[in-house]
Amino acid sequence: MLRILALSGLAALTFALKSIAGSSATSLRPDTSRAALASLGQEYDDLQQWAGAIVSTTDTLQPQSAERARAMADQLARLIAPLEQDFEQTTAALSTSQLELVLPLWERMAFAHAGFTMLQEQVAALGSDPSMDPAQLHELAVQLSAALDFAAEIQRLVVDELTAPISTPIRVT
Repeated sequence: MLRILALSGLAALTFALKSIAGSSATSLRPDTSRAALASLGQEYDDLQQWAGAIVSTTDTLQPQSAERARAMADQLARLIAPLEQDFEQTTAALSTSQLELVLPLWERMAFAHAGFTMLQEQVAALGSDPSMDPAQLHELAVQLSAALDFAAEIQRLVVDELTAPISTPIRVT
């Protein structure tokens, strides 16, 4: 009986010390936000390489090369499509407090992803247009590259904001 009381007292003391120390409540789910943000950043980098390659290739394509440009447009549309789901998964991986901390940045990221959706639809439409001009794909790839640069920069700022050490004032009494 004494052991049960001692263990109960120890548990109560541990709980009280944890409360006094000001530590937050134990999370019900593991923090996957950093991994999700890193994965999203890697996807931006991979897609940026594709966009750059398409910009370089379409820069020299003649209007008679519409079939080749359509194939590239189809491939690019397929590569852009997963970004929306990845952004949703990354958003879901962030806690409410993390989202509150980076809300202005995250709103910008949401606008970038709305742009990705619009660009993906335009690129997909080009892929099914037999009379497309490679210059149209070139222009969309340039726009995608700029949007990816913007989103990657915002992603880095979000990571920096979430990993910055929290300054705590030291009180000397």
